[in-house]
Amino acid sequence: VMQATQLLAGYTLGAADLLRRAMGKKKIEEMQSQRVNFVKGCKAKNNIPESKANEVFDLLEKFAGYGFNKSHAAAYAIVAYQTAYLKANYPVEFLCAMMTNDLSSTDKLVILLNEARSMGVDVLQPDVNEGEMFFAPAPRRGAPGIARPGDGKATEPSDARRSVIRFGLAAIKGVGETAVESILAARTEGGPFKSFPDMLERVDLRAVNKKAIESLIKSGGCDCFGETRATLFASIDRVVGRASSAATDRARGQVSMFGMLEERAETKDDGLLRVPEWSQSELLSNEKELLGFYITGHPLTPFAPILERYTLANSKTAAALPSRSMTRLGGIITGVTAGMSKKSGKPYAMVTLEDLEGAFAMLCMNENYDKYRALLEVNRALLVVGEVNNDDGPPKLFPTELMPLEEAPKKFTKQVHLRLNAVHLNEEKLHGILELVGRFPGKCPLFLCIRQPGGEIVFIETHDKYFVAPSLELQQAADHQFGEETYYARVDTTLPEKPKRAWERKSEPAMAGE
Repeated sequence: VMQATQLLAGYTLGAADLLRRAMGKKKIEEMQSQRVNFVKGCKAKNNIPESKANEVFDLLEKFAGYGFNKSHAAAYAIVAYQTAYLKANYPVEFLCAMMTNDLSSTDKLVILLNEARSMGVDVLQPDVNEGEMFFAPAPRRGAPGIARPGDGKATEPSDARRSVIRFGLAAIKGVGETAVESILAARTEGGPFKSFPDMLERVDLRAVNKKAIESLIKSGGCDCFGETRATLFASIDRVVGRASSAATDRARGQVSMFGMLEERAETKDDGLLRVPEWSQSELLSNEKELLGFYITGHPLTPFAPILERYTLANSKTAAALPSRSMTRLGGIITGVTAGMSKKSGKPYAMVTLEDLEGAFAMLCMNENYDKYRALLEVNRALLVVGEVNNDDGPPKLFPTELMPLEEAPKKFTKQVHLRLNAVHLNEEKLHGILELVGRFPGKCPLFLCIRQPGGEIVFIETHDKYFVAPSLELQQAADHQFGEETYYARVDTTLPEKPKRAWERKSEPAMAGE
């Protein structure tokens, strides 16, 4: 663009750069004045007709919308090559740097975490004894050649040592860099922390305040002490009180005789109030809140067999569906925003759900809001049947039916098959089958699929008194009792028709009268 304006219209470099910037930022008024100057310059310098000058200006304007000059393009190419080289040859270090760069962006961290998993790189939970300020390479526990505690040897290759990433302590919400600096300084000076009380006695409690301690515990950063997170959380005030008193005494230079004795002998009273661990859902919910994602598990993992068999799409594949397609997805609710429609004056809820692949949104309104609002609670796992809209951003579902995810097998299973091998069948196993189906009575037809020694399969349709209620529990019980993949469900994959829009309903009479 700059060279063309110089040669054709006699622009100086400065004036040409102003034109380039105006084109790049699409400033309409400035572009109009620049067009006039360009046409005049073309006429004065090269006697180019006004029509041809306008045609050239149009070409320059079009190119400026997407084009790069050679130096810019070359610089981007070099950076792209360097980045690709680092990712291919130093994936752990590359991902650590990327995660640290996007420390404050949960959305970007989730993308990078998924990328790490797809590359076979694990991201370990925070750890006050092993974590650094930012994301850093860490040893893979139990890898060949890695020194075990007490070995005193470290002969493993560097790629074995650096095959996982340790979550950066400063990336935990509620734990600032000042707190992490105090933790790292105490660890450098006195070695790894032996216990939760030991850590609080050695760090600066003015920097590592109660909020930071709570965040460290709830995110899993103190799991290395071998206590439940609930125990550590319940003990904060008591242990902090003792640590503060000890710090005050040290500052005054006071050490009691009993204190000296305690330094030489371990005391059984460590100040911890041991209580039962929180529920799995609470543990994972805390991780999601403080880290931005689940790191030691996923609340949908127990539902993985249901998601695999009973959903027809997930958050990724739904994005590729034609807009206004009907589909069936499953996920756990991670956020609910309630509001009041300005147009209808009726309440609605915008719900965010997450599956094992990502997240999607669901808009629940009108009669569906009234019908299903009791199900719209954070941490509830749902199956959603509805219409997907992909016109703007991530998939958004307009539900026609909602249900707890665990009820999907009962709703959508047409038949249950128990696949058995004839050579292993005996009277005892047959009685076992009777006992099993008797524990899960229902209305779904049950078939016994008997594989013969020659490979033929015989299907036996059972009497309706042996019909079952399909469920994840029945599947697990059958596979445990008779071997993996004994249980098979024939799933109903039909979908309801798309709901008609208001304007479509209004147009029906006119169409009928044509």
